[in-house]
Amino acid sequence: TSDATDAEMITLALDFFKALNVKGLKLNINSIGCPKCKKPYNEKLKNYFEQYCDELCDTCKNRLEKNPMEICSGIAKNAPKMIDNLCDECKEHFEKTTAYLDSVGVEYTINPDIVRGLDYYTRTVFEFVTTSIGAQSTVCGGGRYDNLIEECGGPKTGAVGFGLGMERLLLALDDEEDEDEDGLDCYIMPLGEEAKDLAMQIIAMLRANGFTCEMDHVSRGLKGQFKSADRFNAHFSIILGEEEVKNEVVNIKCNHDKEQEVVPLENILAHIENHLSGGHEHE
Repeated sequence: TSDATDAEMITLALDFFKALNVKGLKLNINSIGCPKCKKPYNEKLKNYFEQYCDELCDTCKNRLEKNPMEICSGIAKNAPKMIDNLCDECKEHFEKTTAYLDSVGVEYTINPDIVRGLDYYTRTVFEFVTTSIGAQSTVCGGGRYDNLIEECGGPKTGAVGFGLGMERLLLALDDEEDEDEDGLDCYIMPLGEEAKDLAMQIIAMLRANGFTCEMDHVSRGLKGQFKSADRFNAHFSIILGEEEVKNEVVNIKCNHDKEQEVVPLENILAHIENHLSGGHEHE
């Protein structure tokens, strides 16, 4: 059903942010109803705002006719809320959506002020905000838009989704990196094209096993790559030169105790796990 789909989409977005370790995240949700309940609600809004028409700016006066839900004047604080004027079907849909979120332990705040300026949006709308980059910022917004496909000339089709504010997300990730004292698990140092091919395979294997990895992509010399490893505060530097590729080994240097060992390719994962479990536990 669409209410379960809404809850699943919200959970998907949340899982995405959790995988990126974004902190200070908060979910706000609301329902903006459907055409059936929007029409009488918009009339109710117009009646409310017409009392204060002289106090509205020109932009809000235009919105009064086109979409009174978009009026952002301070007067709107006491205006009727859509969440309190839903038809029975929309009310049931919202209650089921929040019940699904409750059942999987997703915390949320019902925020009646979340609206959408586009008519194709229906029922559930949501936003993820974070305080990790200073003032509260929206990093993700989404909702249900059952009228979109039909407005574009297609058949009536239910739809739900979300979009990300990439710049704000990157700022949030930069903030998390600044707080990460443990740094990167592995920095891969390929020397030459053959080594770069092998490095790509190693980095894929390490990431698949839960390790954080980066590698040089601009063919710098060894000295420059060690500087990058320092900037990432990498636990291990994995060096891949012509001889290493030929002999199917890598040079693994622990940047904490400065020990360096030649390790066969098939033993890389075991070597790193054993070293970390011996006092530098990987989470």
